[in-house]
Amino acid sequence: MLTRKLCILLSLPLLQLGVSNIATAEVYKCPGPSGSITISNVEKGPDCTKMVLPPPESKKSATARAKSVEAPKELKATPEKPKTGYEAAASERKRVIQEEIDLERTRLNAVQARLKDLSAAPTKTPDQVKEMVGLQQKESMHASNIQLLQKELNR
Repeated sequence: MLTRKLCILLSLPLLQLGVSNIATAEVYKCPGPSGSITISNVEKGPDCTKMVLPPPESKKSATARAKSVEAPKELKATPEKPKTGYEAAASERKRVIQEEIDLERTRLNAVQARLKDLSAAPTKTPDQVKEMVGLQQKESMHASNIQLLQKELNR
């Protein structure tokens, strides 16, 4: 499942390069059964929510406005080189990967907190032991996902 997510993440910059600035699409965020999130242009179920994304022009103009306000007068004389399509796509790719890392860390922290609670109990029922084994597997999965995403981010 992680490799599928990485394939999707890696293909985002290529998709962005092929789309013109005036293209718009509806994007849906759909939660999966095991806490995974799918992003799609098709609503895949009743739990899907439509994402509200700003148009690319507004991002660029807001960034340019913020930099022009903060820049000293002597720097305003030299115009800023606009990002190429590749640079913008690479920047967006890094942002998406960082969001995935943050999400995995949140999930890992939740699993570790639950494991800590279960470990504190002096006697455990068979169901609690079973839950602990499942949580330990999830803990390992989230930790390896974070490592893989960190490796991908540093590429």
